[in-house]
Amino acid sequence: MKKSIIISTITACSLWLSGCQSVIDDPTAAVDERQTMGVVLSDVGLGDQSFSDAAMRGMGELRETGEWFVDYRELSETETYQAGFEELVQEGHDVIVGLGFACQEDLETVAAEHPNQQFALIDGVSALPNVLNVTFEEGEGSALAGAVAGLETETDKIGFIGGMDIELIQKFEAGFERGAKSVNEDVEMLVDFSNDFASPELGRELAEKQIKEGADVLYAAAGLTGVGVLETAEKYGIKAIGVDSDQSMIAPDAVVTSMLKQVDLAIVEIAGRVTTQPFNDHVILGIEEGGVGLAPLRRIQWDENETTQYESVERQLKEGTLK
Repeated sequence: MKKSIIISTITACSLWLSGCQSVIDDPTAAVDERQTMGVVLSDVGLGDQSFSDAAMRGMGELRETGEWFVDYRELSETETYQAGFEELVQEGHDVIVGLGFACQEDLETVAAEHPNQQFALIDGVSALPNVLNVTFEEGEGSALAGAVAGLETETDKIGFIGGMDIELIQKFEAGFERGAKSVNEDVEMLVDFSNDFASPELGRELAEKQIKEGADVLYAAAGLTGVGVLETAEKYGIKAIGVDSDQSMIAPDAVVTSMLKQVDLAIVEIAGRVTTQPFNDHVILGIEEGGVGLAPLRRIQWDENETTQYESVERQLKEGTLK
């Protein structure tokens, strides 16, 4: 079923995540009057409470301008990324976006077959001339999260759980450790990889393992698996840091902040380049560009020295001088 962005961002996300699939816009009229974008979501799809849901906010923002019609595909419906891209090509969108590194191979297959179609890849880098690449400085945002963890830990043990042991997730891991050690030289970081971005139960198991080993602040870059990490942190009364979106609502008594990866900004950035700038480019979104950062701090009380330490990390990241 074709699905379009139909109302305001917050309301739209609520409707979609509750299973609403109605279409209010007349898609034919919308295509005639507006520019169009097709998006293939990441593997978990809507309801991941992080990456795909963040992209949905960007799609909603475009829809609210009145200048864009946005359609999307989920892997649960198309079964393969390639099928989703091919469907969107047939619809004739101005730009087709692949969300996440896992779809890169299929995106490149379809993009090579349609050299006059504009594509964009978020979280990957393609050499094809008709693909715009958008990546983030995850290490910068994770360093801020690490600084929070380093200041908040009472056991000098913090935990990181990654969805897969690959370069992208390693950027989260390295940044988290760098930030923590910049404010607390004694901190030890426990690291586990779930090899699954869609298993809250596995996230719970790994979180329990790290808690039993003494970690009292947990950070997961693992999609839906990370939800289980946050829930387990709350169960055991320790602190946690969310990822991609503000995840405080998942475990409000545990989540002290979240590392924000502004996928919504990436969606808007792609739209802005469709007609105004060269498309075979690589856009990198870091702290300076507003691409990464932290959600508001919650239930944290720092003294003047601790606040100064955190602000120093933030300043050094912006200056590019943090070691």
